[in-house]
Amino acid sequence: MRPITTFLAALSINLIFSTTLFSAEDEFSFICDVFNKSITSPEYKGLGKQEKLNLINTKIWAGLKTDTAKEMLSAIASASPDLKYQFLKEGIELETGKKWDCPVMRDY
Repeated sequence: MRPITTFLAALSINLIFSTTLFSAEDEFSFICDVFNKSITSPEYKGLGKQEKLNLINTKIWAGLKTDTAKEMLSAIASASPDLKYQFLKEGIELETGKKWDCPVMRDY
């Protein structure tokens, strides 16, 4: 089994027992919405990339309600930047059983 598959399978099993699927799905949409707003909201104008990411991160963590989303984001926090989106996408798809994509987040 590939390391990412093992990691995501273990994470998914843990997350399944921590909260309901519907709430987690809403949380994953919320995460993408925060990134989408970062490109259109005046609040982000004039900020550098790292400042934007810090503000995005603050807004995401302040808005999360489910343990599923919090645990998933915590688990990928130590991943290399080029793998974080891939881990998040695969984890969300394993958790929800649905395709998920957030182009703004992927391309950031």
